[in-house]
Amino acid sequence: MSVCDFIIELNRLRKSSSESIDSTNKFDEFKEYIHVERTAERDLKAILKKVNATGKKTLFMLCGSAGDGKSHLMSYLKNSEPEKLIENYQVYNDATEVSSQCKKPNETLNELLDRFSDEKCDESGQNLILAINLGVLSNFVESEYAKTRFNRLKTYVEKCNILTSMVNDNDYDASSPFQHISFADYNLFSLGEEGVVSDYIERLLDKIFAENETNIFFKAYKKKSVECPLTSTCPIKNNFEMFMDKNNRKYISQLLVKGIVKDKEIITTREIFNYVYDVLVSPEFSFDKMCMVLSNPLTMLKEYVKNITPTLMFDNADVTPLMNQLQKYDPVLKRTEEADAFAVHYNVSAEIEDQIRTYLKGSSYESVLANNKLIGQINSDKVLKLHLFKALIRINEIMNYNENDEVYISFLKDLYYYNAGHSMGLASLYNKVQKAVIQWCGSESDANVCLDDSIMGYSVYEDLDFKEYLDNMPKKVDDGQLQRFTPNIVIEFTNKHTSEIVRLTIDYSLYELISKLNEGYIQTADDRNNHADFIIFVEKMLYAGSLGENILIVSDRGEKAVVKKTGFGYEFKVVK
Repeated sequence: MSVCDFIIELNRLRKSSSESIDSTNKFDEFKEYIHVERTAERDLKAILKKVNATGKKTLFMLCGSAGDGKSHLMSYLKNSEPEKLIENYQVYNDATEVSSQCKKPNETLNELLDRFSDEKCDESGQNLILAINLGVLSNFVESEYAKTRFNRLKTYVEKCNILTSMVNDNDYDASSPFQHISFADYNLFSLGEEGVVSDYIERLLDKIFAENETNIFFKAYKKKSVECPLTSTCPIKNNFEMFMDKNNRKYISQLLVKGIVKDKEIITTREIFNYVYDVLVSPEFSFDKMCMVLSNPLTMLKEYVKNITPTLMFDNADVTPLMNQLQKYDPVLKRTEEADAFAVHYNVSAEIEDQIRTYLKGSSYESVLANNKLIGQINSDKVLKLHLFKALIRINEIMNYNENDEVYISFLKDLYYYNAGHSMGLASLYNKVQKAVIQWCGSESDANVCLDDSIMGYSVYEDLDFKEYLDNMPKKVDDGQLQRFTPNIVIEFTNKHTSEIVRLTIDYSLYELISKLNEGYIQTADDRNNHADFIIFVEKMLYAGSLGENILIVSDRGEKAVVKKTGFGYEFKVVK
């Protein structure tokens, strides 16, 4: 079996590759090249400088999830960072070192952190920087060791909300022997009034596709372009070329962001590299097979289309959970007038060559799929024609990406207003929530909601008074782009009868439901099962209405009566 040197280089991107494992003892040339500075790194360095200036013994915790770059950053700081900020620190990585010992993680940490126990914390000693997964940290602070020996550390973790979903200030605490940076507080993209800027993801992609001689992937690509017998028809080479165009790379970054925002996917740096590999190289790709089919144009085209990125992105099932999740955003599933017109002509016409050339113009696949000698083969095979149709729609989307999901765009804007503390910008969202509650319950007019329609022949309504409460909004910032922010919007209303604050946390899924309710949507059983939080919110809001003061009763025949509380009891009055 022949081996492709280009694929061998791309294999470095895979999670299963040895390159994905970072050691604190070395930081090789590849790791040096692939390193991209993040906001978390800049904040970490700023705190380390302050710690080093004091000379005070400090435990520095670098917290996060598996694959988010803790080990990589630790290795960089120890072996490559020019200022040598942790030169005199003990360096410990729980992901690689705890698992290599026979002791349980809590036992190991109890011994490792001995000099930071309650009785020894104020003694002099060597600084320790510890890369630790949040799950491991959570288990330790809840252990008997923490309760008996590490109460100060436990208090610090709780005070800083390290284990919560809150966004916290990772500022230097001069009074504490503990400092930390949590990757969980930082996002892979920044958020602004105009939407997301996926700068970090795009810089990672630049490391893979940039056309410069320091890029090992680009050098391997150039070598393949000269030496490989498949160079003119290699799908992997053409896949790589597709994303040498920086504009096309934005499609990948925006697709990943969409998975994070809409689907709450936890995407790490390691996951991003692995995803790129999966959309470049099919697990079924065979160099030998591609060479064998070169003499058969139809078979070659089928094999080629099966291995190009637009197919791998959206048709390859069960490669990874991330890829499965992102396949719901397949451009083929979007209905537009242009796509419908193209589909009709493509499927009924015998002359589709000009349309194919139009859709492929400027793409890396043009030289193969729009080749004059091959393009005539497409109409001869229904399966090939269908697969190529889907590929053309996807190629067009990648090359001309423009986000037009109005609900998604609106959510991002409101998410920015909330996290930036711009309460006035959320006025429309508060109005949408009010309308959604009324639509959910049903109403007789804009001013009331249905309390009960289970009484035979009658429905009972109350007036609902929405009083916005804005005092718990995040601190207002005017920095433009937000790097650290919560993924949800929290809105609050006041119950004027009890002064209770009624809170609703809105993620993208609930935001989408609220938008649909505003358009007259009737909720389903699935909506009620999936949004119990909204049901609880609605029930609490109903207690803020006029039930204790007046209600409206409406019969099926349209007859109306008001029951009103007065100083002398209840008054019943028929109204027109």
